[in-house]
Amino acid sequence: MTFFENPIQWILGCILILSSLGVILARKPVHSSISFLLALLTLAMLYLQLSAQFIAVMQILVYAGAILVIFMFVIVLFQDAYQQIARFDAQSAPSLLMAAAAIFVLALIFLGKRLVGFSPSSKEAPEGFGSVQAIGQALYVDFFFPFEAVILLFLIAVIGSLYIARKAK
Repeated sequence: MTFFENPIQWILGCILILSSLGVILARKPVHSSISFLLALLTLAMLYLQLSAQFIAVMQILVYAGAILVIFMFVIVLFQDAYQQIARFDAQSAPSLLMAAAAIFVLALIFLGKRLVGFSPSSKEAPEGFGSVQAIGQALYVDFFFPFEAVILLFLIAVIGSLYIARKAK
């Protein structure tokens, strides 16, 4: 079965693209967060399509649970900031916007050309692929430093937002 024969993947892909656009184009931060939640849930459903149940559950628990709560905390912390930003006119040059749009379209064309001849792998996944033990091995042994760097980055973000909130009062 090829990618183009599975309509569920097409539907999930369209939902993912539309919800991702909703994250970017929504005027209110809460609406953007709800679109982000829909994008994360749709991505988890795609992981289920790929038989990666553990990754799908972690996607929902970690990203849709914890990370989205942090986003909502920041939104509540800076609840009036988007209204103050809206008072100012955009200062982007139209030529730069057109150049960005052209680069985006070229990237889509390049990606489309690469995906036309794409065929799924006929190999079976190795034994234990996607298991909790294999993921733990990858996170805590093979990629320990990047994993800890991301944790440190989140800790710095929380401390920074608390510092900004304290200074505002």
